[in-house]
Amino acid sequence: MKKTLFLLITILMISFIGCSDDDDSEYRDAIIGTWELTQIEFGGGWTSIPRRTYATFNSDGTYNGRGYFGNGSGTYKISGNTIICYIEGEEYVRYDIIELNSNSCTLNMKIGSEEFKIKCIKH
Repeated sequence: MKKTLFLLITILMISFIGCSDDDDSEYRDAIIGTWELTQIEFGGGWTSIPRRTYATFNSDGTYNGRGYFGNGSGTYKISGNTIICYIEGEEYVRYDIIELNSNSCTLNMKIGSEEFKIKCIKH
């Protein structure tokens, strides 16, 4: 009985440890690079952003951004189809991936209490 219980606990621990980073692997490589925000959904339609806006995601989990939503840098994490950006450990912006390919994406962006869809291209 003790051996069976020990074996079961060991199998469960290995399963949890082995799956801990699997959620973000699908999008990790695809987001690395510099992205330019090109359009924002506003008033029921898509419109160009009034100021050039960029975000660069680095492979070491850091990012920097500049443009319409401010300038800054911090860290990011990916969980499932969500990218969460932090500045000084506090969540700054959250992106839910709607569509992502090698050079363009459509995201649902949440910054503070604001939420809208954006389109970006990769440089």
